[in-house]
This record gives sequence, structure tokens and C-alpha cells, in this order.
Amino acid sequence: MENMNSLTIRFCRPQDKKEWILLNREFMAYEIKDEEFWNNTDSNSDQRFASTFDEALHHPELITLLLIEKEKKAIGFANLMTIFSVWSHGKALVLDDLYINEEFRGNGIGRSVMQFIENYGRENGCKRLQFQSEYTNPEAHKFYEQLGYVSESMHFYVKYI
Repeated sequence: MENMNSLTIRFCRPQDKKEWILLNREFMAYEIKDEEFWNNTDSNSDQRFASTFDEALHHPELITLLLIEKEKKAIGFANLMTIFSVWSHGKALVLDDLYINEEFRGNGIGRSVMQFIENYGRENGCKRLQFQSEYTNPEAHKFYEQLGYVSESMHFYVKYI
């Protein structure tokens, strides 16, 4: 848990389910550009989100859910996955999602969250931190590049099975 001038970054607890679902819905509304690809009504039900949240909390070896709070109000979240990467010769941390409510952007919160995530990865023996960012999100690209991340050209393939 990290607290910086009324900013708290902490691991989700069972009682955070409602806030986590609301923030994930905000994130999806902000991020989804191609509804035919990303939006599946069954997978977006509150019941499905609640089930996903519960399952994630029961598998900390696979996924870590973080809640970002400002003055005790939930303003964002990060979902992290731990994988074993042959390329990094050990564990890697995958930032699956990072969302901060728009009204709280641009004042260092994202930078603090990324520092927290990097430290968490180091403390847990991860060799690298990796993530994807949608082509349609140039603000995120600029932010990550300012933090020293390098973009690699790759295609992301997905098939739901």
C-alpha cells in the first residue's frame, strides 16, 4: 500500500467489488472504439464482472487487482498479470489494464501508479513490465513514452475460446 498526499494505491479487497465494476465500466466506455470486436453483452454484465472480480481475488498468483484512491474515493484501477517469460528469462508483469478517471489525469497520479507497479514487480522478482495500448489512445502513448517505455510494433491476435 502506498499513500502520497491523499493518494492511495492498494490491493483490492472483497468489499471493493462495486467500485471496481463501476471503474471498469468507465474504462470500457472510454476505451472501446470497435464495439463489434470488444463488446460482448454477456461478458459485460454486472454478474459477469462480479464473478471475474471474485475469481481474481482467489488467484493472486495469476492476477493482482489494484485500486487507486484520492482522498478515500476510488478514482482508478490497475489489473496486473504475472507470467513466466522465456524472453525475459523469468517472471514478467503484464499491465492488463490501467484506468484513472479523466478528471484526475495530468497531475502525476499515473506516474505514481506506474512507479508503484514497477516497484511491485521488482519486489516480486519480475524481470520486466509489459503491456499493450490501443492505437486509438495517443494520450496514453505519450504518457508511457515520457516514463521511458519503448513501443514495439507487434500485432495482437485474439480468439475467444
